[in-house]
Amino acid sequence: MYTHCMSTTIRVNESTRDRLALIAVADDRPMTAVVDDALDALERRRFFAGMNDRYSELRADSAQWGEIEDERSAEYVTLSDSAR
Repeated sequence: MYTHCMSTTIRVNESTRDRLALIAVADDRPMTAVVDDALDALERRRFFAGMNDRYSELRADSAQWGEIEDERSAEYVTLSDSAR
């Protein structure tokens, strides 16, 4: 979704430009929209990779992971009480 359309030029190699053009034609969309989608996907991937890394760190620390499990158990009890 474009809220402000300001244009700039970026340099990419020819094969990247060709790949981008093929996707744009196949999807009947501008190349800028394809770039926007690719950037969104990269940001999501990085976000979830960071989140997974942090969960791995937490799991490795039994005290911190125990706190999370305790919180989950308390929430589960509260949720099951409200479902009745």
